[in-house]
Amino acid sequence: MIKISPRLEAIATLVPINSNVIDIGCDHGLLDIYLYQKRISPKIIASDINSLALNNAKENIKRNHLEGIIETRLGNGLDSLNQEDNIDTIIISGMGANTIIGIIKNNTKKLSNISTIIIQSNTKNELIRKEIIKIGYQINEEQIVKDNNKIYIIIKFIKAAKKTKHTSKELYFGPILLEKDSLLFKEYQKAELKKLLIIKKMIPKNKILERYKINKIIKLYK
Repeated sequence: MIKISPRLEAIATLVPINSNVIDIGCDHGLLDIYLYQKRISPKIIASDINSLALNNAKENIKRNHLEGIIETRLGNGLDSLNQEDNIDTIIISGMGANTIIGIIKNNTKKLSNISTIIIQSNTKNELIRKEIIKIGYQINEEQIVKDNNKIYIIIKFIKAAKKTKHTSKELYFGPILLEKDSLLFKEYQKAELKKLLIIKKMIPKNKILERYKINKIIKLYK
């Protein structure tokens, strides 16, 4: 059994059993190998825009004797996904929010069979929540995990029967994470507030709009 990082393991816990997965930005393909070995996903497409990363994934897949099972594709976002692939779950991790939202929103026609979207963004989780809800999904689960002294948030969206509404606080921090209110979540909030206060000090006093926006976010934290 392949060993993976706590971040990737947390992502794996959100993948529905027997789902058909495309992992966009698969990097070394370790998550995809793990999903198959743990019998979580019978069909997996490992996709990356970077040929070097994809070659690394191919080597790892071959090393684990799964070259005939896990398919690799070179492509930009959902461009490499076809309707006949019968994929129902998208995983995107390790990218910035704007890149992730671009990948999803530039290919909304390819979402007709997608019941689950799992995202681990390195930035702006509030924007991820807001934009994915807009296109007809709802937040089903959220995980927070510490890996190599960094804290990561993973969000699982499922197709919504009706549009869901959230407060600004829920969108910013995550409705499920707020409800769980774990010690790690408190640690994350404290670290983020510290960063915001440092940024605020660096904003000139004549930048009234910028200071107003950051004060609004700081108020949410406090």
